Amino acid sequence: MNLSTIFHRQNNSTNMRRLDIQFMAYVLLFILLLSGASAQAGSKKNYLQIERNLATENNDLTVMSIGGLLFDQNTGSHIDLTYLESDTNGKGLTLDLGGSYVFRWQVSFFAGMGIALGYNWDNDDYIASYYPEIGAVYDITKKFGVTVSGKRYFNLYDKPENIVKLGLLFTY
Repeated sequence: MNLSTIFHRQNNSTNMRRLDIQFMAYVLLFILLLSGASAQAGSKKNYLQIERNLATENNDLTVMSIGGLLFDQNTGSHIDLTYLESDTNGKGLTLDLGGSYVFRWQVSFFAGMGIALGYNWDNDDYIASYYPEIGAVYDITKKFGVTVSGKRYFNLYDKPENIVKLGLLFTY
């Protein structure tokens, strides 16, 4: 066994990736502190959400997600399993965690931050991204609603990606 295999030299890209992961850890800590109250058993609104965006002329990235959305008073949190598909960057899967501040009205508006950690199997690379998010939730009935959200992914691929997703909500 060669010692250079064990103690490989880190290049600049490896150091930047490590800084990205450290930043993700700080963002995750912020999200957990911001939205810790919303994960309690007495949450006011719990949703199952299914969302999807469509690729545009300027952006070939398709994003589909399924997960949970929790609103409690003026805080919100979400956890999603997200499938990414791009003609130029391939396919990947991420776990998205986020926290937000919620303005509760007939249509609830929210603004927050999130992180996406995952793997791109076409490029054989890990994904560590963060994003600000804004959106709205409208309850059509007591058990069904719709959502729209906008995200700007940083460090997802080569450039920031702007995503607008439409989704269905099911209250449980």
